[in-house]
Amino acid sequence: MNSPTPTLNLQRTEAGSLVFTDATGGVHHNVLPVRLFPLTDPTHWLAITSASGRDLACIREVDALPDELRKLLLDTLAERDFVPVIQSIQAIRRAAHGYEWHVTTDHGDTHFCVENDESIQPLGGGSLVVIDQRHTRYLIRDPAALDPKSRHRLERYY
Repeated sequence: MNSPTPTLNLQRTEAGSLVFTDATGGVHHNVLPVRLFPLTDPTHWLAITSASGRDLACIREVDALPDELRKLLLDTLAERDFVPVIQSIQAIRRAAHGYEWHVTTDHGDTHFCVENDESIQPLGGGSLVVIDQRHTRYLIRDPAALDPKSRHRLERYY
């Protein structure tokens, strides 16, 4: 069964937030586009969600949208989907509420805390995503490509 892509009335305000007007004329402020599963298929299945997280619309095929709307959605997702790539791991230490990671990313050195080993999730192709306590996601594209010390630190933890 094919789910049609709804006609979307989506606009960015001067403040930068998105406003969605649904088919009944209801206006929803501060909406967010969210990628649905599978995350490895980025041109299909997006949701428009309310500020409280309720689904308002589902988009089956992003490429089928008008150019201006597609650009607005993809630009908003790019802003929201900023994901630093972990290049090396200096340390993973036990902390009061989980584990503190000290890493070098493609945006520089940083540290963050993760709650437990469930904060590391495998992605397609062998990649891993690490989700910290602030819900920031970090990507490890290929754990086997990390330097030996980083791999050892990751293997001890994960």
